[in-house]
Amino acid sequence: MKIKYLEIGAGVIFTIGMVNAATLTSGHVDAIGIGYVSGVGFEPHSHASAGTVIDGSALLADEEYEPGDLTIQVAGTFTRPSDTVWAPTGVPSGESLGYLSEVEVSGEPFIGIGAEELTPADWSSPITIKLTGIITPLGAYFSLWQTDSFGDPTFYMSTLGGIGTEDKYEMDLDLGDHEHFGWGFTKIGDYALTFDISGTHVTDGFQSATATYNFSVVPEPSAALMSILGMALLARRRR
Repeated sequence: MKIKYLEIGAGVIFTIGMVNAATLTSGHVDAIGIGYVSGVGFEPHSHASAGTVIDGSALLADEEYEPGDLTIQVAGTFTRPSDTVWAPTGVPSGESLGYLSEVEVSGEPFIGIGAEELTPADWSSPITIKLTGIITPLGAYFSLWQTDSFGDPTFYMSTLGGIGTEDKYEMDLDLGDHEHFGWGFTKIGDYALTFDISGTHVTDGFQSATATYNFSVVPEPSAALMSILGMALLARRRR
C-alpha cells in the first residue's frame, strides 16, 4: 500500500524553511551520513568532503552538517530510456528529470549514503534507510536507484503512486558501508525527503532515528541562459 505525500504549489512554504540552509553545488558529500553513540542512538547528518563547494566556496577540510542545515542543488538531467524498467522515475520515455549521478560528474554534487562511522561487528542486522515522507513541487516524484554493468536499474525508492514499505535501502555493513545512487527528481523546485534510519545493535537492541534532507532542483545552465536571453529579448521588443 502506498501512502500519499505532501505536495506544494510554487514551493513557497518549503522555501521559507530553507532560507538559512547552506547550498552545496558540487563535490562529494554523504547526504545521509550515519553515526551512532551508545546510549544516545543514531546521529544522522551530512558529511561534506574537503573541496566540496558550499555557498560558493570550497571547503578546506571535511565538515559535518545537521540534517536540514544543507541544501543539495540538483542541476544535472537524465533522459529516461524507453525500457519499461525505468517507469518508476515517474516520467515518460524520452523525457528528462533532475538528476544526481551515481558516478562522479565534474562540477556537480556526488551524493552518497555513508555509514563509515559504524562498526560492522556492532550490528546484527543491515542498516535500513527508509523513505517515510516527502514534500515536493506539485505533481513531482522522487526516485532512487543503482544500475548494473549493463545499465539496468534496481529501484530502491519511487514516490510514483505514493510512499510504501518497499521504499527503502538496506545497507549490509559486512559488504560495504558507503554507496552511491542515481537520484531522480521530476520537476524544478524544492524537495524535503524524510528518512527513518534503523538497525539492531548487538548490545543496545533495536535503534531508529528520523532525519529530513533538502534538495533543490534548478534548470540546467543552458536552459537557464536561454530563459534569461528570452526575457531580455521580450523586454527589448516591449520597448
